[in-house]
Amino acid sequence: MSSLLEQANSKENREQFLNRLQKASGRKRHQLADHPFKPLNNLPDQLLADLDPEDLYAEAIKNSKSVNATVVEKSAAQVADYLRQLVAEKGVKNLLLPGVDQAVWDNYGLGDWYQHSGVATVNTWSPQAGRMTNEEYANQADLAVGMADYLIASTGTVTVVNSPVQGRGFNFLPTRFVAIVPKSGLVRSTREAVEKYQHRFADGLTTSAITFISGPSNSGDIEMELVVGVHGPLECTYLVVADR
Repeated sequence: MSSLLEQANSKENREQFLNRLQKASGRKRHQLADHPFKPLNNLPDQLLADLDPEDLYAEAIKNSKSVNATVVEKSAAQVADYLRQLVAEKGVKNLLLPGVDQAVWDNYGLGDWYQHSGVATVNTWSPQAGRMTNEEYANQADLAVGMADYLIASTGTVTVVNSPVQGRGFNFLPTRFVAIVPKSGLVRSTREAVEKYQHRFADGLTTSAITFISGPSNSGDIEMELVVGVHGPLECTYLVVADR
């Protein structure tokens, strides 16, 4: 069966199929080289380009609030205390963390922050646990604290690279999600974020997908009534680390 699929999906087979259609239609084959893409304008380059870093950050906060996300700014030295306070306020008993290297935690001053936070259960998303176990951890979690790369000012969105240590379910299944994002990762637009990822891909970054998260789950498809938390977390916080 696999050999038949490979044969069906081969370039030669596709060309034969397209040539057959071309012959039947009596028209020439369409060649993309003859019709290069020409953008109608340069709006992606102009979007928020007139804002200085301070105003751009204010725009990010405004747009994040519009999608029901909470933006909290702390220095690296304050992050651990903030998370302990959040755990206490929300009564978190089941915590989920990504299986990132210790150096990542240390960069944010989070070496062992959860050990004295009052959390009863701490689970780690890891490739060793397997997909079903990881998703069960996420489904049971009152709070997940994960890593994000960029904060998109124009849409109030954070971006996360899916990886074996922080899979897609990590971001969506817990009741609450906190995305730790460096302030240096503030970008104007989705296009700028994607361009930065393209450079990282060229340098060797690999991933199955990039997740764009715009606040908690917001659904309004039934009589235009907003319902939060149906397809994802009830609460979403962007923890912006000012000195990173």
